[in-house]
Amino acid sequence: MVKQVIDRYLKNEGFAKNAFILTIGTSIAQGFPLIFYPILGRIYTPAEFGLLATLTSIITILAVLATGKYEGSILIAEDKSDAANIIGLVLIGGFVVLSILFIILQLLSSRLMIWFEEPGLKKWLFVCPISAYAIIIFNCFNEWCVRNKYFLRLSWNKVINASATTLAKLFFGILKVLTAGLVAGDAIGRLISAGASVFSGLHMDGKFFSGINVGRMRLMASRFSEFPRFVMPAQFINTVGVSLPILMIGFYFNSKEVGYFAMTMNVLSVPISVISLAIRDVFRQRANEEFVERGNCIEIYRRLLIMLLIGGLSGFLILFFILPGIFSVFLGEQWRIAGEYSQILLPMIAIKFVEESLSGVFIIVEKLKVTLFLELYNVCIAFISFWLGFFIFRDIKSCLICFTGGRITSYLLNIILAYRFARGNKSDV
Repeated sequence: MVKQVIDRYLKNEGFAKNAFILTIGTSIAQGFPLIFYPILGRIYTPAEFGLLATLTSIITILAVLATGKYEGSILIAEDKSDAANIIGLVLIGGFVVLSILFIILQLLSSRLMIWFEEPGLKKWLFVCPISAYAIIIFNCFNEWCVRNKYFLRLSWNKVINASATTLAKLFFGILKVLTAGLVAGDAIGRLISAGASVFSGLHMDGKFFSGINVGRMRLMASRFSEFPRFVMPAQFINTVGVSLPILMIGFYFNSKEVGYFAMTMNVLSVPISVISLAIRDVFRQRANEEFVERGNCIEIYRRLLIMLLIGGLSGFLILFFILPGIFSVFLGEQWRIAGEYSQILLPMIAIKFVEESLSGVFIIVEKLKVTLFLELYNVCIAFISFWLGFFIFRDIKSCLICFTGGRITSYLLNIILAYRFARGNKSDV
């Protein structure tokens, strides 16, 4: 029934089918860990979730720095051979950069442990480059699948990633074989997902990867040089902006507060982001086709924007009043505070759902410089919000209220600009 409604409204069976497949797959992938959160929330403490959140922030930053964001050009490469050479460029370059960053992290480990007052950070920093490389492999596979419309395969890999990560965390938590089972389980899940990506990619299109060569990789590096020049800085700033709340809460407050915030984002923001990114992946592919054919993609943008606004508002109205109760019943009474935090963050997350789903427009129309300035604004507003919350109000909830208001202005600006760019050469609004 849901698929029929999407088909009728978007008037594009291919888009609806692919969006349906990917959304269902990602929903299953996200739903699997949600089933086990009541157990994990009772096995691990908020401080342990705080350690994982801090390490994850470092991991995501490393993954961006290591590739120059060349993987973003896989979608718009002229043919599969060029796309395969871009993947080769990303994987080889990423390995070299992460090896260097591994050494730097080890040299800074004691200093980072002191800054964040987190003893476990020094012991587990070695995991960061390993998990970052696993993310790079999966991102390449993701872009390859989007380019070639392998949405079913992509959905399966997301399910593998979520289930492996969750079960590993559960295993280490029950048996207590490691002092940081959350961290170990997360790393193992990412590695399994990366391995599944490599196997699937070679199995489906191995002949294209056998043609990778140094000369072609250099040509692709030159052809898409705007990605490390503009997309990578923009994505780096975006990643810093996403990680900034975790890092600043850990710096100004404590790992327990980091754990509450991280759990809020895991339970509330992550499922919504998974769905929005699934929609974005299908939207990018279809919008790119329309932009090439017509010089604009405004029709599909408008229709999807209306659907997303209705969905985001409906979800907000349903969830707002019941979140604290859900957290305390679902995870245990010790997590009720996380439910109160989620009420503050919910308006921001609802707007983010809309913005994230439509954000692929900027790459399709190659407005890469604009994304850099938007991400600068995003990270600046996040820093200012937390600075105001801490130094003026000195209260974690005030910090989150300021952060929510600032981020909403950023997401609305992105939506408005994406709408303008989707028009292409059209003169009408």
